[in-house]
This record gives sequence, C-alpha cells and structure tokens, in this order.
Amino acid sequence: VDEWVTILPILDSFNAKATFYISYYGRFTLTEKSNLREIQKHGHEIAFHTSNHYNMKEFLKNGSMEMLMKSEIKAGLEKMNADGYYPRTFAYPYGQHNPALDNELLKQFKSVRALNGTPNMARSLATTYGNKIIYGLGIDESSNRSLKDLFQLISNAKTNKACLVLVAHHINNTNSKMHIKTITLRRLLKAAKREELAFYTVSQISN
Repeated sequence: VDEWVTILPILDSFNAKATFYISYYGRFTLTEKSNLREIQKHGHEIAFHTSNHYNMKEFLKNGSMEMLMKSEIKAGLEKMNADGYYPRTFAYPYGQHNPALDNELLKQFKSVRALNGTPNMARSLATTYGNKIIYGLGIDESSNRSLKDLFQLISNAKTNKACLVLVAHHINNTNSKMHIKTITLRRLLKAAKREELAFYTVSQISN
C-alpha cells in the first residue's frame, strides 16, 4: 500500500482507475490504513484477496470449505467492514482456483479473478460487463512480457471492444521479483490513451 500510493499522480494524469486487492488487512499499520483510504479517495476500487494469502486449493486438501471461508474470507472481511470497506470483487492468491471455490465465492462477490497461466494472452481480454471469472495477465518484471506484446493486446482490446485485465504487485521494488517499474506502467497507460481506451474497475465489468 505504501508503494501503491506513490503512483496516484500517474494514474490521475491518465484518468486511470485501478483495482487494488487487499490481503493481510488485519496487520495494516495506521499509516497503511491512511494510504489505503487515500487510494480509495482517488476513485480506485478496494477489493479482497483473503485474510492471510493462503493457496486456497492447497488449503482444501486438509481443511474444509467451511473452515476456509471462515478464516480466509469472513475474518478478513469483518476487519475491512469495520473500517468502512465493503469489497465487491475477489482475487485468488497465486491465481489458484477450482469450480468449487468459484461457486462458493461467487455467492459473496460479483467476480473472482484468477491468473492467466496459459500461452494464450488473449484469455485476459474480458467483456465490458457481466464477467464472473476473470483471468488477469501478470505483467510484473518476473513475467518477462515484452512491451510489444502488451501494446498489441491493448490494440486488440480496442479492436474487439474488450477490456484487457493486467495484474501487477509491487511498484519499483527491486527487492521483489513481483514488481513493475513506474516507467513500464506509464508506457502502458500512454498506449491505452493513444488507443482512446477507457479505464474500468473490476467491479464495473463484473456481473
């Protein structure tokens, strides 16, 4: 959150709206909570990413669905609700999911977001409304995506009147492989602007 808040001026300059998925909310400091509130004030969506970022598929190998929903969904949501956050969309830790999890979570959330782990990058093109299961394309430095490919996907989104769902984690944090450089983010936003694309939160394109 302390990294995310630093890119608000960049997002504002392109009138871009992002969706920020939150886990570990119970460990947030007062400063982190303040920064999250600032992010929300800028019109971005605050969504949910579990209480403790467990791999939910792995959890179910030894635990019940009831236990999982209680510890990883209900517990974290109660803490967020107490501070005035009511997440409407969900992202799976590690992008791992199955139909049983999808069905259970879609009782509570408008959509669930997994990761596009296939060579078919076009799988991350969603419709502009009514999505229930969304497959985001990872664009952290560790993904080794070429800007050329991403620019082509942005162009495809324009041609197909679709929404391209991109996923990143840290911002300019070279201590983590899962980070995106500010300059890369800016280039992607410029490409979207050139194509005259609009920006949506995940809630806006969800069922």
